[in-house]
Amino acid sequence: MLLRGVAALVTVVAAILVASNAGPKTMVAGFFIFVVASICWMVDGWIESKASLVLQNAVLLIVNLFGIWRWAPRAAR
Repeated sequence: MLLRGVAALVTVVAAILVASNAGPKTMVAGFFIFVVASICWMVDGWIESKASLVLQNAVLLIVNLFGIWRWAPRAAR
């Protein structure tokens, strides 16, 4: 229950950062937080034996890593 609450909160914070489009550093931070959220959701899915939640967030983890890869060079400038 606590893990699910943390995962939900972290997901919302990440979504706000990415949606704000406040610059490359903010985007990288948002995608990094999304990575943390995806891992939390996957652990919750594993504990609750919800394969669909694990699979969904495994895919989202890859998408978020791609987001970091795409935005990191811009953030470094």
